[in-house]
Amino acid sequence: MRFRLAKIMALTAGFAAGLAASARSGAWIAEQGHGEVIVTTLFDQANVGFNQAGHFTPTPLYRTLQLGAYVEVGVADGLAALIKPALQSSTLGAPENQRYTGLGDSEIGVQARLWRDDSSVLALQANVRVPAPAGATQTWLAGSKAADFDLRLLLGKNVAVGPFPGFVDVSGGLRFCGGAAPDETHADFTFGLYATPTLMLLAQSFNIISAPSQNPGYPQWAQSKAQFSLVASLNADWRVQVGGFTTVAGQNAYRETGALLAVWRRF
Repeated sequence: MRFRLAKIMALTAGFAAGLAASARSGAWIAEQGHGEVIVTTLFDQANVGFNQAGHFTPTPLYRTLQLGAYVEVGVADGLAALIKPALQSSTLGAPENQRYTGLGDSEIGVQARLWRDDSSVLALQANVRVPAPAGATQTWLAGSKAADFDLRLLLGKNVAVGPFPGFVDVSGGLRFCGGAAPDETHADFTFGLYATPTLMLLAQSFNIISAPSQNPGYPQWAQSKAQFSLVASLNADWRVQVGGFTTVAGQNAYRETGALLAVWRRF
């Protein structure tokens, strides 16, 4: 079981780094010539995992400190370019005794608007995950050495709860994983509510279910994470986000708990 969980970390080490970026405008696309940058620092750890049956099991201590950026630039009407570079420093305790510092999961992609009205928008996003070289150690924590391809639909809708404006953002799609790892189905949900004109409350759910796999090193796995955060506007261009997340359910995956701090900049 420990061996399987260590292998799964090669798939999930960069997943947490994308959580803050997923709190962005979601299905809404930056206007041409404008965009947003989100820089996130994240600490994440786990010493318990979910086994094949979804029950808790002890695991080697996993810790990671990650620095990631999300850059969205509107390149045409209804079309944006996406860049998501990341750095990570991760360790996995005995008996694996793994350590890796270097590039984390990094992606490039595009997002195109398919439809919109006064309160809703539908978009299509396509990303390529750039594999990170592991160097001489070939540590599992460096992630897959093969590129992954991600295709998903995003639906956003402006809503209100009493006098408080907000939004709902839903996305779902497939990630086609290179190498031996099984492909994945992703489904993410975001609910944002403005408690004041300058303070937004975010509740989010990030979910992955892999395809069946007969490879004992890369078994079928699943993970569901919940994240709660506050985003405070400093002015029209700058925002700060602080929050925390935890894994609430899973299969062959770690039960991760972490905290994040992010700075958002519109341009």
